[in-house]
Amino acid sequence: MKRIDLHMHTTHSDGSYAPLDLIRYAKQKKLDCVSVTDHDTMTSVRECREEAGRLGLEFIPGIELSAKFEPGTLHLLGYFLDADHPGLQKKLVKIQKARRERNPQIIDKLQKLGVDLSLEEVIQEAYEDKEIPAGRQLGRPHFARALVKKNIVGSLQEAFHRFLAKGSPAYVDKSRLTGAEVISIIHEAGGVVSLAHPKQMKLEGEALEGEIRKLVDQGLDALEVFHSSHGPEDHAVFLRFAKRFNLVTTGGSDFHGTNKSGLDLGFLGSNIRLSYEVVEDLRKRSQKRSSS
Repeated sequence: MKRIDLHMHTTHSDGSYAPLDLIRYAKQKKLDCVSVTDHDTMTSVRECREEAGRLGLEFIPGIELSAKFEPGTLHLLGYFLDADHPGLQKKLVKIQKARRERNPQIIDKLQKLGVDLSLEEVIQEAYEDKEIPAGRQLGRPHFARALVKKNIVGSLQEAFHRFLAKGSPAYVDKSRLTGAEVISIIHEAGGVVSLAHPKQMKLEGEALEGEIRKLVDQGLDALEVFHSSHGPEDHAVFLRFAKRFNLVTTGGSDFHGTNKSGLDLGFLGSNIRLSYEVVEDLRKRSQKRSSS
């Protein structure tokens, strides 16, 4: 069976591996098919695709976009979409602008809490200089790493728990699209949409089913049943939803390198491997949307 991982991040968003290094590591881990799903950007796609081709890896262009949601988070993954689609690029420019505007607000909150940290220090920790390279961005893991480096916290997990996680005192939400808007953007760019790590929506039972049903009505194509944070009970619940709503069953490690400790590339859960039929089903849905 081919080894597949459909959720991972590079330094173009909040991962610690540069695009070429991530693809080479995927080859080292004996993966056969991967999708790089950076947050709010597809600037790593060209490098990743070329290196994957050179190494004989199947590569699926992808992205991860956030949507407005309570009480947890709602992230949607796009696969097989056109990275250069004008409509998509226009929306990404706006989303990235919102990210840039959030960064000084996080610093301001941290400083009001008595934390001695500057935005320049976060940028330097992320990119080893005082400028963010074109097409790249800062994410909360970069702030967490800077807090660890200055010995303000002892770990990335502590940084999020004390300061950066949703509901924590230095958390700042960025301007977000609705779930329907995200799905529409990905579909317009020729892609298909999977609901990422549904456990992080922090809903159960009928409430969770209702939200998934709403996304299905808006055009959701797939559900990330298998994720590094999901256990066997989660798998059983999400598999039932995938079957009930005729969604493709996807999975991914959500690998961020050293920016998210405790998981490795290719790990989708204990003894879990995706069938290649998943990739074929996603491709068919993408082709059907492109031709309609």
